Amino acid sequence: MDDYGITPIELLDLIKTKVRVELEDYPSIKSLLYDNLFSKIPVIFNKIPKESYLYRTVPINRADLTMGREKYLSYRPIIYNYPFFNRCSEPEQRHFYCSTDRHLSIGECSYFISESETPGIKFKISTEKLEVGMWLVTQDLYVADLRFGSYKDGIAESNKANIIKQYKELAKEKYIMEFFEHINRSFEVPIKKEDHLQYWLTACYSNYLFDDTFSQHNWESNTDEKKSIISLDGILYHSVKGIKMNPPMQGYNVALRTEIIDNKKIKLVKAGIFETRMINEKEFNLDVLIKHNIHIEGSSWYYVGAEEEKIK
Repeated sequence: MDDYGITPIELLDLIKTKVRVELEDYPSIKSLLYDNLFSKIPVIFNKIPKESYLYRTVPINRADLTMGREKYLSYRPIIYNYPFFNRCSEPEQRHFYCSTDRHLSIGECSYFISESETPGIKFKISTEKLEVGMWLVTQDLYVADLRFGSYKDGIAESNKANIIKQYKELAKEKYIMEFFEHINRSFEVPIKKEDHLQYWLTACYSNYLFDDTFSQHNWESNTDEKKSIISLDGILYHSVKGIKMNPPMQGYNVALRTEIIDNKKIKLVKAGIFETRMINEKEFNLDVLIKHNIHIEGSSWYYVGAEEEKIK
């Protein structure tokens, strides 16, 4: 029994039943989970190595497409109000969301992909323009690995089984493994923006990881490096939209601290404007390149026509 009179097992049972949490109740539940459940959970981390690429896609809300700016493709500025939970974020937080695959990044942002599963949907537009930034990882990034839920993907089964085996070895109590399995499944639950309060658990656990309050606990790595204390750069998880596509999209989503961009641990090296075109009510072309710049060296640039050099 802990100081609050509630055990980790009881808390685990509680979160399994709470689909959503109201904003006024969230702070007290968050405090309970931090102190009495999350602090007892070991963390599996992985490394996104230097020289890798990450992709961020955003909708275009400007008329002038001759110029591009890094701020358009970076994390959301503080001047924009965003009172919603996201997969890894509480209201008003500004993590840098990106993907390890360009097509997946486009799919995450596309209006058509978001709305295509709504029964009887009548699309309001037939085309949309999206801006994609290609970011080079300039230093190794360490991320909490939350990809091992119920979804079967391209990860080698032997590798997946080995990581889960390592986690079981760290789990001293049965509820620890049960939490690990539950939180991984929670990252794979599809949620629409209007139901954002259902993100409460993944956002809460993500904040615990970003707060580094777990750093005194044991970590286990499936990389060559093993560290007892490390500063977490981000969280690696499955794309719900990528899973639901047929066939599933390759790659994963990543939520990074904003300091990663500010400290130049990743660098914007290419950018392109793509057009998504509706072919029929179930078929879309996500990959029509309109303009791009593949030699970005500053915080702003001119775009050139798609025929000049292709973005990889």
